[in-house]
Amino acid sequence: MATTQLTILQKNGMFSFLGLIKAQELKLDEAFETDARPTIAVVKLDPREGQPMLKQFETGREAVSKYEDAISTSLERGWEIVYRGIPLHG
Repeated sequence: MATTQLTILQKNGMFSFLGLIKAQELKLDEAFETDARPTIAVVKLDPREGQPMLKQFETGREAVSKYEDAISTSLERGWEIVYRGIPLHG
């Protein structure tokens, strides 16, 4: 089961994305047995950078803290929040 929180920011006609993603990472071993491990990560997509950035964390608390810090830093640097919440479909 995956859950995602996202924040879309805007500044000077540019849009940026921050996401907090919680998911079960499924891996197959050599005997084709599955091993489900929880994964929590913060994703950042900044139009001024070439590639998206994904950083995984050991705990949900650490990931949420970094996600909130990234939002606060963006606001301090003049970005405005356009949307914050769960992804919308449709």
